[in-house]
Amino acid sequence: MNLNIHERLDPVFETLGLLYVSCHVENHKKGTIEDLNKFGLDGEAFYSKHLKIVDKYIHTFLKYRVLDKEADFFFGDENDSFFSILHLLLSENTAWLNSLAEVPDEVLHEEIWKILLDMEVMQNYQLQKTSPSGILSLVDIITFLSDSPLEEGMKWKMLRLLQQPRTQIQALARIINNNLAAFEQVCQELEKPLNKLISKYVQSVQRQDDVQFIKLVEMFSDAPSVHPSLIVPLGQVMFAKHCYYGLFVDLLPVASKGHADSKDFLLLRMKALGDNSKLQILASLKVSPKYNLEIADQMGLTAATMSHHMNVLLACGMVGIEKKNGKVYYHLDSDNLRQLITDLEHFLL
Repeated sequence: MNLNIHERLDPVFETLGLLYVSCHVENHKKGTIEDLNKFGLDGEAFYSKHLKIVDKYIHTFLKYRVLDKEADFFFGDENDSFFSILHLLLSENTAWLNSLAEVPDEVLHEEIWKILLDMEVMQNYQLQKTSPSGILSLVDIITFLSDSPLEEGMKWKMLRLLQQPRTQIQALARIINNNLAAFEQVCQELEKPLNKLISKYVQSVQRQDDVQFIKLVEMFSDAPSVHPSLIVPLGQVMFAKHCYYGLFVDLLPVASKGHADSKDFLLLRMKALGDNSKLQILASLKVSPKYNLEIADQMGLTAATMSHHMNVLLACGMVGIEKKNGKVYYHLDSDNLRQLITDLEHFLL
């Protein structure tokens, strides 16, 4: 597969991420460490050893950022569900930053609804369009959101966004445009270490070391285009037009070429099997492939908890995914599970 591999950070994606994270600095660091612990690593030690540049990235941005009175609406929530919609919306439609006036109202509504309905908790909900223009009335929007499983704070914010999409997107675009210079200043101050990290990322993606990432890109992206990311240093983000590869992903012991034979990767897989919920998920998938909400309902898990378990099982190579009818289905990766048994035999016998 031919990938369009970008060799610099995406200004809009990174600036948006920095705006959110800089409003929640301590909680962001704490959450990252907790996620690393759940992954089976010593989160504190890993963060201290590898992610100091992320701290510097965020704190340097804090020196230059410009916020206005609208910022709290977009970036104030500790729960990042609403921000995630905004992050996707503007990262996929960067032209809106300077040409929003040319975008028809129905296109704004369509893009927002598409992202909202793609959320895991919303995948069983259908949107009934009664207006020929595709724009729902305020009553229809309120009725839909009231019946949805979204949290109350999220419902209120989505109501405001859907009721006045152009006004809200204009306000967000203004904040982004006012902070692009701050992002560029940060990149200049971190130029040497950042260039070194990006060089390693380019080589890794070109070699297609991370087979699972390449499969995800093929599945979710219409035109494979990969950007490095420092604001999501340990993540892999898949949008339709753009994908983002965290600059420290290769340090994680995941099911990729670089770690397949490591002791750390073996320990990660054994820890996953030692967790009752993950083991029960694997047993359920032995019966048949399932999409995310099916697993959550069967296991009595929240969507967030289920996503964490599936991310670990994906990283371990114990499950695979495929997309059918707009839903992501998980299935056992039998070959990798057999390889785990072989690896354990080689290590112990």
